[in-house]
Amino acid sequence: MDGNNTFPSFVDLDNFLTKHNSNFIWLLVATILSCGWIIYLTYYNSRNIGLILTLIINRLYKDGYIHIGSFSFSVLSGKVMFRDVYFINPDMSIRIQDGFLIFKWWKMYNPKQKQHDPKAETRLYVTVNGFEFHVYNRTDLYARLQKTFGLEPTLIPPKKEEEEQEETLESVNIKAETPDPSTSWRSLIPVIKVNISTGHLAFGNHHLPQTLCVYFEDAFLTYATKPPSSHLDQFMHIVKGSLENVRVMLVPSPRYLGLQNDEPPRLMGEGFVVMQSNDVDIYYYQDEPGLVPVEQEGEEEAETCSEDDKLQDLPPCWGLDIVCGKGTDFNYGPWADRQRDCLWKFFLPADFQAMQVTEVPQPGKPRQIQAFELRMNIIADATIDLLFTKNRETNAIHVNVGAGSYLEVNIPMTVGQTGYSPTIKGQLLHVDATSSMQYRTLLEAEMLAFHVIASYPRVWNMPQTWQCEIEVYKATYHFIYAQKNFFTDLIKDWASDSAPDIYSFVPYSWAFKIIFHQFEMLWAANQHNWIDCSTKQQENVYLAACGETLIIDFTLPFNEFVPTTCNTRFSLKAEDTDMRLSLPECHPSRYPLLTLAKDYQNVKLPPDMFMTGESHGPPPPKPSKPRWRNVTHIEAGWVDCWSVPNFLLIIDYTWHPIYPQKADEQLKQSFSEMEESMLSALRPPEHSSGPHTSQPRHTPATASNAYSRMPTDPSELPPDRLHVEMEMSPDSQIILYGPLLRALLAIKVPSFYIAYLLLFQAE
Repeated sequence: MDGNNTFPSFVDLDNFLTKHNSNFIWLLVATILSCGWIIYLTYYNSRNIGLILTLIINRLYKDGYIHIGSFSFSVLSGKVMFRDVYFINPDMSIRIQDGFLIFKWWKMYNPKQKQHDPKAETRLYVTVNGFEFHVYNRTDLYARLQKTFGLEPTLIPPKKEEEEQEETLESVNIKAETPDPSTSWRSLIPVIKVNISTGHLAFGNHHLPQTLCVYFEDAFLTYATKPPSSHLDQFMHIVKGSLENVRVMLVPSPRYLGLQNDEPPRLMGEGFVVMQSNDVDIYYYQDEPGLVPVEQEGEEEAETCSEDDKLQDLPPCWGLDIVCGKGTDFNYGPWADRQRDCLWKFFLPADFQAMQVTEVPQPGKPRQIQAFELRMNIIADATIDLLFTKNRETNAIHVNVGAGSYLEVNIPMTVGQTGYSPTIKGQLLHVDATSSMQYRTLLEAEMLAFHVIASYPRVWNMPQTWQCEIEVYKATYHFIYAQKNFFTDLIKDWASDSAPDIYSFVPYSWAFKIIFHQFEMLWAANQHNWIDCSTKQQENVYLAACGETLIIDFTLPFNEFVPTTCNTRFSLKAEDTDMRLSLPECHPSRYPLLTLAKDYQNVKLPPDMFMTGESHGPPPPKPSKPRWRNVTHIEAGWVDCWSVPNFLLIIDYTWHPIYPQKADEQLKQSFSEMEESMLSALRPPEHSSGPHTSQPRHTPATASNAYSRMPTDPSELPPDRLHVEMEMSPDSQIILYGPLLRALLAIKVPSFYIAYLLLFQAE
């Protein structure tokens, strides 16, 4: 070796290997193999292990397909990594882009630790990126429908009776939690933490026009168990966590087989956003049912039971609590409700069978969960938009609600002798509602509470009863006559335009009860129904009905199939009601009116001076307590015109509904017949008298549609009936001013406004 060269030459290296009984070729091979082995371990080993696991799992598991793209683990760090994992079966699919889990095996295990402690130490961490969960079918449910309707089983092959009996026995058999905590895996892993980055949940397929999707960017979830709500149950599962940037959307289904004729009123990104929020906290809980205990015999044993134990003998709990934070928006309307109905009918189809009464669990059998409870709380300001369309133009009702609003839904899991009754209740705080009309102001209220009770009988086509009670506190509502057309368009868009079908008809009735506590109702009473909407200082004449209590009660009956006439009774009852008048600054009668009202208040005589006899006179009126007013303050120029302690208005309305024509009857007509039927109403009448008049033409269209077409002249239609009764207490007082009479003539009567709404809703 040359002393000047730092590295040995090829000859020197060969001599060295020959001297030590070696060979350069073996060194080269070892180096290449080592590099190849390192490359294999780095890039291909995890993929080959995933391929092997995929083959083994799919050979053992036959109810779906499981794929693992790559799999690797480290014993020292307790870490398992995986990539491109998905599970597919006929009903759903789960996909994971990549992730890992860490099991802290080095932590000390204490078998005597407290059982079902949600604050226990965490041993298992799971992190997932790109999580997707898609539900697109319900094979078991549709196979059950095939069996119910006597169809040939094509989805699931029929099972033998012995296998069905074994499955029913396995489903009934519940192993109770052993008192020894060391025998349960939950004692080793009491808490599991899961972090999900970019999650996506989907419900739909190519047979549905829209797919319900739930997106979120980050989710931090924790699973644990805690003691149950009742000592008779085993324990309670809980999953709590937070989600960021949550969006619930209705997205057009790819490769949809039908026609997309129903367009959404508003597109926000990929589809229609039903709900979105920056921060959402969830808390899911479910009791693991225990066994029904054997009833105690003897009075002595019954007396030993403490009252606390009796109070804890509640059914197992099951529910979900959702808390929405900042940036919460809700969007709904007729179009979204139609998509909800399509999803509901596909994933929860009706079997048209009488529901069986849920049997009471016997001693030794598992306890029954009675209901599922859903609660949604809003802890920040939120918005609610009610969207609908008319002539491809979007209209909206925009509602701002304050923090503290909530919604509760109770869905029974058992069926009684009369069926079951789900309930919906909630309240909205600091309500501020506006519309997309030029006159935007609609409703302002301190609180709006609602309670809906639906009664479903056991037989699917028996009469259903829906009750809706709404309570509004400190409300100010703004009426204009143009709102009649606005709400009529909303009802028309929400109502079904399909022909009545006796096979799917279900009789039902809606009972509404609306209660206003401390209310103001303002009517714009300008001449010729002209309304100023341009500035904040609106130059409008207003009439206001102010009172302490207003109860509106009516029922919408839909108990008959295609009835000739429909009847609705509308009742309005008010207490301590006043009518006030306000004129704008530009009105020439404003200051004379204020002067007359002020002078009248100063010289007003007591009511007992107008009585003929002292014995028949009522006692002098007591000083009234101050009443709530939001807009109609005396200091703002409002004048008292009418005072009614008790007021009752009853509207009995009977109308003739008009039903849409069936599609098959329209298809039977040719284009010439349809053209003749449409143009016949526009042609002048033809008279047969006179020598030069032509004879009336008889076409196939006029002959076939003589009895099916409705009369074109409104006078030929049978009349509707509107019966109005008004009752006021005898001690009501009215002060007639000139501007008041002009305002009453200019305003539209509210009773006819309500009657129009009911008429269009029935149609």
